[in-house]
Amino acid sequence: MQKRFKGRKFNNRSRFGKKSFPQKKGFSASRIDTAKFVQKAVPAENDVYTPEHLFDDFEIDSRLKNNIIRKGYREPTPIQDKIIPLILKGRDVVGIANTGTGKTAAFLIPAINKSLKDKKNKTIIIVPTRELAFQIEKEFNDFTPGLHLFPLLCIGGTNIGRQLRDTRRSNNFVIGTPGRIKDLVQRKALNMASFQTIVLDEADRMLDMGFIGDMKFLIGQMPEAKQALLFSATLPEEIEKLSNQFLKNPEKISVKKKESSANVNRI
Repeated sequence: MQKRFKGRKFNNRSRFGKKSFPQKKGFSASRIDTAKFVQKAVPAENDVYTPEHLFDDFEIDSRLKNNIIRKGYREPTPIQDKIIPLILKGRDVVGIANTGTGKTAAFLIPAINKSLKDKKNKTIIIVPTRELAFQIEKEFNDFTPGLHLFPLLCIGGTNIGRQLRDTRRSNNFVIGTPGRIKDLVQRKALNMASFQTIVLDEADRMLDMGFIGDMKFLIGQMPEAKQALLFSATLPEEIEKLSNQFLKNPEKISVKKKESSANVNRI
């Protein structure tokens, strides 16, 4: 049906098939103040971390530095910026940081540098899961092309015979889970006294998984003159006791929030 408005015909269906109605006199969309209906957003605080160092500033072997820069890394994350200089000075540290903050590189870079200065230096890295051990091994390999440093992976769920054979080779780094490493130590395939540096990564997870006894056993087998690095997302009482018992006057660094900008690489 057609209707008439002001002397002309009007079809109440537009050419798009939807009903269309005439605007009342004086009505105009351009006159609506949309600001009255929109809640204004409050600008978020831009909490961008400004590092004190660049990777190029760290006092590390030029070959290692070139490998880092070749990967496109320039600015360290907060945990790297604060902890790498301490580890390079030989300090024991407790790093409170979540996964994804760059803590792996925070302990790998100075440990690799230590072995470059002295090929007899050995580091053992103990982690709660096989998956994390694989991740750390991959990052280690990313940092060490051409450096002639080799890691040994000691994890459960794999053939222990092959790992027993590999322990006879010259490996500057051992990366593994507590149960398998303890097994190899008890079989006298690994000698904890031969390591100058120990890293306990995600210590709170190892506590939750029942590895606190294994951690104490392994650290207790190490020489008094060692460097101990402990990383954890939280610091429960048992882990704090562990750090007080085995670490020498450790420096505690806590990075628990996203402080780095989007263009900062988390390694």
